Amino acid sequence: MIGSEEHAGQGGGERPGTVARMFLAAMRKHDRAAALLHHDGAKWRETPDWRFERQVIRLALFLRDRARLVPGDRVAIVSGLRPESLVAELAALTQGAVAVAIDPDLPAADQRRAIEETSPAVAFVEDGAREASFGARAVVCFQGKADGAWAFGEALDLGGTLDTPERAQSFRAQAREVPGDSRALGYLAGSDGQARCQFLTHAEAVARMRALRIGSPPRKGAVAQASASPTLAARLALLSFVLDGSTTCAVGMPGPEVAALQPDWVVGPAGAPEPGRPAAPAPRRAGGRLLDRILAPFRSHGRELRLER
Repeated sequence: MIGSEEHAGQGGGERPGTVARMFLAAMRKHDRAAALLHHDGAKWRETPDWRFERQVIRLALFLRDRARLVPGDRVAIVSGLRPESLVAELAALTQGAVAVAIDPDLPAADQRRAIEETSPAVAFVEDGAREASFGARAVVCFQGKADGAWAFGEALDLGGTLDTPERAQSFRAQAREVPGDSRALGYLAGSDGQARCQFLTHAEAVARMRALRIGSPPRKGAVAQASASPTLAARLALLSFVLDGSTTCAVGMPGPEVAALQPDWVVGPAGAPEPGRPAAPAPRRAGGRLLDRILAPFRSHGRELRLER
């Protein structure tokens, strides 16, 4: 949790000196109705803390046992901000690997150069219909499936095969041992085909996340919206909200569906969290009352998320 002074020990607390330990601490708190909220084009979907934690653990076990990921390896995530990309990022970070985000909107040639510069051991790609080799020894597709690659749901299933409390504990033990000075977040710096992979350590990432949240302390029932490009600043802001243990994060939201949220914070184009702005009135329609009921769990502490009519 951001700013927590808890220490690991028999009391069960986690000292959040790394992104990995921040994740463990946030998942012990469970102080929100859902960790993530997103719209799939047809309906609103919530991801509660327990499901989000289990997805990260299962994917991390898949990466460790099936993809042979080891600390220090690089994991390329070719995707915009979305719930699955956040799961992939944390699964890598909690295993001591480096998560490198690559914007899928880059031209194909630039995207290929970025992946070659990253030299990933594992690559996550948005669409299995696209080429998915990239020289990585394991490829996971968020949508669809390509020859020689795993689908995201398949990777989760394989990570959960014979899943036992002992396996979950082995994940947590490894996450606690990730050093603060090890590389955590990778990003591409430069332009004109000369982009180079740069890195933040776990300690540097934690420090930047705390700096981003000055004046924006965690609050139960608060909502943050993140739909920016996967820049380093946007990733840090999103992680800071997810790992504070209280904020619900609306990830990858399309424009019209955001109107009902009235978020407390918005991760804008520059990636920094900004105070949420009042939403423009949405057109009146029959589905409004249904959406109101879907969002009802997020109403708390006198603050309402409602459709503007």
